[in-house]
Amino acid sequence: SQTMILSQFVDVLFLSFCCASVLFIWLETNAFYEYVRYFNLGGTWSYKYEEYKKQNKFSQINLPAYLALSHDCFSVRLITCSICLSFWLNLFLNLFIFEIVYFPFTFVLSLSVYYLLTIMKNKLENA
Repeated sequence: SQTMILSQFVDVLFLSFCCASVLFIWLETNAFYEYVRYFNLGGTWSYKYEEYKKQNKFSQINLPAYLALSHDCFSVRLITCSICLSFWLNLFLNLFIFEIVYFPFTFVLSLSVYYLLTIMKNKLENA
């Protein structure tokens, strides 16, 4: 029925925008690091990142980029790659919360929204 199709469409949109938001906040901002620092939850990686920022005062590198530079390992590459992170985030959410048939749609849409947000952010910063 039409209500069921509309409900599924809303689910796909909701999940896609949630995943895009997580990707954008994690990969394009330092919000995660700032909250970890504010609530004093960081470990040695937090301290090392703070030291790196002090030594490189003009560097605008965010935490995911720093992790990719300082820890060349598979797990860090997974969480610092937008496509990889989107894939696993969408797969997990579709398997356990929504329906797996949504996966191809949410994966592509969430990446598209993330890249659109990134382009807009870069244009605003360079204007």
